[in-house]
Amino acid sequence: MLKTGELSEDAVIQILLCLPVISLLRFKCVCKAWYALITHRNFAHKHLLHNKNKSSLLLVHRRDRTTDDYLVSCLSYKTLQVYLSGPIPSPYFEIDKKVDVFIAGSCNGLVCLCDNYDLNTVLWNPATKETKVVPRSNVPRFPAGHIVRTTGLGFGYDVDTNDYKIIRLLELHDPDTHSYYEDDCTYQTEVYSLSTNSWRKVDNNPIPCYIVDGWKGNRAYTKGMASWWAKGADWEAILSFDMSNEVFLRTSLPDESNIGDEYHSWRNFFVLNELVALAVHVKEEEPFGLDIWLLLEYGVKESWTKLFTIGPLTGTIRPLGFWKNDTIFLDKSDGELVLYDSSTNETINLPIGHAVPLSLQLITYEETLTSVHGGSEFAQGNS
Repeated sequence: MLKTGELSEDAVIQILLCLPVISLLRFKCVCKAWYALITHRNFAHKHLLHNKNKSSLLLVHRRDRTTDDYLVSCLSYKTLQVYLSGPIPSPYFEIDKKVDVFIAGSCNGLVCLCDNYDLNTVLWNPATKETKVVPRSNVPRFPAGHIVRTTGLGFGYDVDTNDYKIIRLLELHDPDTHSYYEDDCTYQTEVYSLSTNSWRKVDNNPIPCYIVDGWKGNRAYTKGMASWWAKGADWEAILSFDMSNEVFLRTSLPDESNIGDEYHSWRNFFVLNELVALAVHVKEEEPFGLDIWLLLEYGVKESWTKLFTIGPLTGTIRPLGFWKNDTIFLDKSDGELVLYDSSTNETINLPIGHAVPLSLQLITYEETLTSVHGGSEFAQGNS
């Protein structure tokens, strides 16, 4: 029976669901009952759903030009003020300078990190500071003895099973032929499940193709689909993987008459309004404009819709994503992150410091209690 002035358990839960992650982490120390509640997976999931899109942040990942270290900054989505900056976690903290580290994907407060030497794949929750080094795959690969190369890596959420997955696309080359042509390769797709902490082979493989920088992670992730920029012998497309059904889907890009050929124009992909967006600009033309296209339906080439053109712009500039009111984040050639307002043609430099050219990554991020360990409770420490 409740004493006078006491809140019911349901009332306490509803209050706690409204609190930010930093407060909940402190409140774990109040009593054993609160610790058990806050660290339980069901509460973490309810907290995620209750606060979805209410307090979005921007996570900026970069290699600092002065120190050559990898840093991450959190920016308020509303004000773009930097409220937290620091190094990426172990095992990538103070890693050898020749190793390049990337954000392979992010979903529901979890960030997947990878590197160009395939040393590690790391799951990280920046809010709880939990990290997990994903175990290496022990899935048999056939033919045995072939050279294995990662051509695509992605991270996302399976809404049907409430599970987080990493997908790895592999090419297997015969070491005796020294051939890296698509037709001479064997392909294999493997999926890691956080709930089982294990890898398994997926029967569905994409059509043989070249995935542009796919080992750095998916170009876009939205609605349970991880997507990469892919090229075949006579086609260019978005290659997407459905995290729930574990099947691939290919969506051809708009006709070259609209976006130019791949040798004379540059493409970049990101998410806009929960849809895959394509930014195109013609090389070697200054000032230039950025044509922004939106994919309305996966698998349907005709659903590509041109929204507008941004510009004129000068200098080597790479679009990273949209903010609001038609303002777009750009990576300048000197490693500065700037915000461009298409209505006024004005740019604002964001105070995060200079990055090594082409090292900037920007993702929309939300702080959650989602655990990198995948069990019913958070583990006591990192693994």
